Amino acid sequence: MTGSKSRLLADISSLFSSPPHPDIILPEDGPQDFTSIGLHILGPASTPYSQGAWKLTLKLPADYPNSPPKAYFNTKIFHPNVAVLSGEVCVDTLKRDWNSDVDLKHVLLVIRCLLIEPNPESALNEEAGKLLLEDYEDFERMARLMTKIHALKRASFVTGVSSSPNSETTAPADTANTSDQMIYSDAPEEQTTTSASTEDTNVLRPIESSQRSAPAEKAAAKKEKAKRKTGIKRL
Repeated sequence: MTGSKSRLLADISSLFSSPPHPDIILPEDGPQDFTSIGLHILGPASTPYSQGAWKLTLKLPADYPNSPPKAYFNTKIFHPNVAVLSGEVCVDTLKRDWNSDVDLKHVLLVIRCLLIEPNPESALNEEAGKLLLEDYEDFERMARLMTKIHALKRASFVTGVSSSPNSETTAPADTANTSDQMIYSDAPEEQTTTSASTEDTNVLRPIESSQRSAPAEKAAAKKEKAKRKTGIKRL
């Protein structure tokens, strides 16, 4: 194995075993090959990019580390140091200041730092570079807008595991909600049935008693009427 190949494998192994920052999300299954590494980078807090996440690709040359890798944003971003069409990242560390002692971890940290402190002097996006120099508030407004439109959601990478339907935190909540629904849905039905049957009984009883007493009252009235008639005849 050549020294270049050995160094490349060592850098990749170190990168995946201990990522350089929580904002740098590497694939769990490792790199697909040794010529490019796909990953996601999350927008740092207190920047116009704080709510976004971007897919990033590192292209590794055959003679790495003698030659620097190239970095590309595969997700569109409004940034002075990222080319509009290709997404290529322009930073001195990957250009004239490249040093073979720099490893992949450092490369990714430099790219993350670009999201915190863009460099308008080496702008590949002229519009973003001009806004950054002339009106920083307008630059921030545009960067936030483009992040909202094009970027992935940062929250989906931060909370994706805990919000999974199969997560342990979701199951107890669902169970509790189900039991509450059972308690509160059954109780009113029982109360309603009981009260309804009581009311029905109370309502029916007076009707039944009045119906039963009606014939006796009529018979008594007839007897009284007969007595009166008999008395009249006798007189």
